[in-house]
Amino acid sequence: MANLKKIILASTIFVTTLALIFFLYTLGVIYQKVKVTCLKAQKEYKEDCVNSLTKLLQSDEKTFRERNTAIWTLGQLADKRALPVLQSFYSGKIPPKESLSQTLSQYELKKAIQWCERGNVTNWMYQNRENWR
Repeated sequence: MANLKKIILASTIFVTTLALIFFLYTLGVIYQKVKVTCLKAQKEYKEDCVNSLTKLLQSDEKTFRERNTAIWTLGQLADKRALPVLQSFYSGKIPPKESLSQTLSQYELKKAIQWCERGNVTNWMYQNRENWR
């Protein structure tokens, strides 16, 4: 019985450690994607991250995929300054299936708007985004 308890404890610690590593890795991947997307937009539009991303979103010259990535990134940043632009593209009608390369995602817009209004799990990671290079 004592051996079984040790095995269960060791297994629990192992699984918990793996879950924590996976969670931290996921945060790192999200952070890098947001950073790369911001820096790319800033390089093109020469403004801060939020303003550059909103200009990218408003550009008809950009692909829907690029614009949807800007929507997702604005949601990750959860900056209230993005709300007017995000809301201007939101119809309130979310189709059952959306192609991110053929339309602006109403689902992503809804999420981004909610996150800009209330915050999200990751927006604390971007507090020092002005120092990104």
